Amino acid sequence: KSKKQWYQRRVAITAGEKSVYAAEELKALGFVWHKTCFKCSGCEKRLESGKEVEHDEKPWCKNCYGKRFGPKGVGGGATAGCLQTSEEGKSSSKYKNTNQPAKQLNLGTQEKCVFCEKTVYAAEKLIVLNKIFHKTCVKCKGCSKVMSPGDVLEHENDIYCKHCHTNTFGPEGTK
Repeated sequence: KSKKQWYQRRVAITAGEKSVYAAEELKALGFVWHKTCFKCSGCEKRLESGKEVEHDEKPWCKNCYGKRFGPKGVGGGATAGCLQTSEEGKSSSKYKNTNQPAKQLNLGTQEKCVFCEKTVYAAEKLIVLNKIFHKTCVKCKGCSKVMSPGDVLEHENDIYCKHCHTNTFGPEGTK
């Protein structure tokens, strides 16, 4: 619908050409609406008061608003509405990012776990005895129990729990 048709429809609803009874009344954007007439300007889904987004005095659902007016590019928001479409990409913006990234990510220098030799990411990284491990790879060589950093004992570059270390390498009377 054109902006003029939409505006005329809105004025008709709010001006009382069609009566809005209390049971079907919805107040939003400073006007009184029929519940069935309060729809997204994009997809025409019915909206609930307080869950709409306004643009140019029109109600929009969050998804349609994001698609048409939200940030462009991947990572700009949480919904698919924030992805740039081919039509939107043709328009030029007066705001251009002229900054160059300060640092390039070099995938060749990722840290590796000394136990499994796979890449260790920050969320799963644990440094034990100045060595990098996955949290789940800090295991006793004797019993394979997963340990916390304070429970680890080392012998010839292998890690052990206190029990296995004492039984394997402790004095003769403690075995």
